[in-house]
Amino acid sequence: MTRLPLCSAESIAAGEDPIGTAPHWAEVTVLELDVPVWARVRDADAWTPAQRDVFAALRERVEASGAGFGLLMSAPVTPGGPLRVRHYTLAGGGYVRQDYLSTWPQSEWARGLHDTLIDPANLRDWARPPAVPGPDLHVCTHGTVDAACGRAGIPVYRALQDAGVRAWRTGHFGGHRFAATAVDLPAGLLWAHLTPELAVQVARREVPPEHAARHLRGFAGLPPLAQVLDRHLLLQHGWSWLDRERRATLTAAPDGTRVTLHVGAPGDGSGDPATYRATVTAAPDLHLRGSSHDAARSRVPQYRLGPVEQLQPDAARSGP
Repeated sequence: MTRLPLCSAESIAAGEDPIGTAPHWAEVTVLELDVPVWARVRDADAWTPAQRDVFAALRERVEASGAGFGLLMSAPVTPGGPLRVRHYTLAGGGYVRQDYLSTWPQSEWARGLHDTLIDPANLRDWARPPAVPGPDLHVCTHGTVDAACGRAGIPVYRALQDAGVRAWRTGHFGGHRFAATAVDLPAGLLWAHLTPELAVQVARREVPPEHAARHLRGFAGLPPLAQVLDRHLLLQHGWSWLDRERRATLTAAPDGTRVTLHVGAPGDGSGDPATYRATVTAAPDLHLRGSSHDAARSRVPQYRLGPVEQLQPDAARSGP
């Protein structure tokens, strides 16, 4: 049997721009689970009735509110410990982290989802370790799901650890063809095609954003098309842009989608709130494989950003 090329290598060769591929999350729950447990969480056929009920309730919540959530599985620092959860909630320019520690075994992982995402009142039964400042880089190393993630993700994870960056080996969260791919919290950025060197540089913000622009999948706090405008403004303003609260309004336009981005004032008091507007249109699609183990190709949208306008306060209040 002929081995297929890695899907990530084909994406790079095709010149895919990954912007607009980050999921839109209002909050993220990270379950700290030993690597062998990851497969059990992914095996829906083996779920208990209680675990099935949790996912049914989560589907209902998303359908009712439209607010998506992220679910990540990361290997704990010390294997074999009790169930521990990191919960990130969208606030300000990114997400706020809160840790929860239980006395239950990791097999009770569904409790972590239920209590953080469905019934937060139950969190009173969890211990709350002190808040941990600084970035968390969640790198997909799930090679049993896709070889690209194991091949590219593990060297990136090791480089981050060696550099003293807090990094987590993380199970698949979508986007095999972007390996090495990572979720950068609390900033809420998703990255694509990271090399070990670039991963350390973006984690430490040691390179100008434009040097990493073609590796940015987007800011998970915004809808995908708004991520296109958000990246443009990040390149203009630098890494301090990530500290500003951003929310978006999307409306149909004759040639695409009009994105209006409402931006809070800088935290250091150096400026005022602002509103930006631009139209995002379709660029020629690519047709790429989504898995290193499947020859099937599918349509991959690409985007163009039209002229960006900064609205005056009166025009911003008048709506899109």
